[in-house]
Amino acid sequence: MELGDRVVVMQKGAIAQIGTPREIYFTPKSRFVAEFIGAANIVEAAIEGGHLVLPGGRQPIHCDGDMPAAVAMIRPETIRVASAGSGSLSGIIDSVSFIGDRQRLVVSGASNRLLTVDAPNTVRAKAGERIGLSISPDAVRLLPPEN
Repeated sequence: MELGDRVVVMQKGAIAQIGTPREIYFTPKSRFVAEFIGAANIVEAAIEGGHLVLPGGRQPIHCDGDMPAAVAMIRPETIRVASAGSGSLSGIIDSVSFIGDRQRLVVSGASNRLLTVDAPNTVRAKAGERIGLSISPDAVRLLPPEN
């Protein structure tokens, strides 16, 4: 994505999305594009009162109506680690991997699936620890239902 100012993502021989690298990465138009371009947490949950209702808490999002089932994407680098009991979500660290400029946490209990969190190396984290997660509503991208 470094070489072009416009990117075309193809799916099964058809155009799935055309846009700048930034548009493709941060505002994918489908689950396929979200998962194809970079790491993505795909969250499936009901929406009530402007929140995704998840096992680890209620995540604020930009959505006015309620929906019994929605699909959202959250990039790992947009999730902030908070102390246990703070943040919109909570979960338990399953694993911590040193990546170099950051560490990758795998967190269970916050969502219906494991969440991947890219945290700075300055955050002290160890497997088995309960943590809070803070996610800006701007970082949650609702995706259209799959056909």
